[in-house]
Amino acid sequence: MTGGSTTTTGEPESPAAASPSALALSAGTGTLLLWSGTPIANKVAVGYMDGLTAGLLRSTLAGAVALIVACAMRLPFPEPLRDRAMLALAGIASFAAWPVTLSIGMQYTTAGHAALILATIPVIAVLIAAALDRHPPKAGWWLGAAVALTGCAVLVAARGELFAASQRGTTLGGDLIVFTGGVICAVGYVAGGRLSPRIGTAATTFWGLSIAMIVLVPFFLAVQQNTAWSQVEVSGWLAMGWMSLLSSLAAYVLWFYALGRGGIRRISSLLLVMPAVTLLGAAVLLGEPLTWLLLVSCAAVIAGTYFAQRHAG
Repeated sequence: MTGGSTTTTGEPESPAAASPSALALSAGTGTLLLWSGTPIANKVAVGYMDGLTAGLLRSTLAGAVALIVACAMRLPFPEPLRDRAMLALAGIASFAAWPVTLSIGMQYTTAGHAALILATIPVIAVLIAAALDRHPPKAGWWLGAAVALTGCAVLVAARGELFAASQRGTTLGGDLIVFTGGVICAVGYVAGGRLSPRIGTAATTFWGLSIAMIVLVPFFLAVQQNTAWSQVEVSGWLAMGWMSLLSSLAAYVLWFYALGRGGIRRISSLLLVMPAVTLLGAAVLLGEPLTWLLLVSCAAVIAGTYFAQRHAG
């Protein structure tokens, strides 16, 4: 074939999409590393403060900076009431309820478990969108989704002496809390995905973070006395900085740049390896074991998610 590649809609891809620049790939890789480190940073943070406080502080700090950015850049704010409601849903689900739920769950499970559970968010988001649209995905998507979700379910449900090494530092309740957070996040992604074509992805993200901050400030003020702030060591503050400033803000800036310069399909594929990067990082930095169950589950989640994405159109 000549004349360049085409998208799934049959339209020619732009030259930038056909040949991702080194800067786009670097930005995409940077996003991958920042988001891969989030469960690890979250695990460090909950070692110094309870999960509720950590989640509230993360989103409050990120939202404060996001509000300044949104105002400085004069990002468009939706006018129709329906769009404002959609923005509120996206912001509260993705940037308020999900980070708090994740942080609470991280008290009772490992970074590796959390990474593999959260890797199924794209599959859950497609399932929610399909249910709302009453338009079921193709058979190939169902097969990939089944593989990914089965890999996650086996990891969560496998208990007993045979799996003791893989479950060290985890509880079934902690894993289920993290999974619940993933479902909430997927709801936010669906809402944000439907709004972003009208006001832009950057506006959806930064205004969503701002709304989350406004909602969470009273809750943070109510619980902050539960933490002995003077006893939080440098590693705890670095972890919080990673979650709030790098993962929630800088990563999105890099991500928007990478998608714009490198093409959505090619750059998005980088995130498929995110659970594997987190597993390796958790093993090196936190001493979490790399067991055969974790590796098999990781392979199933990555392969299933990839296959589902290939057949999502």
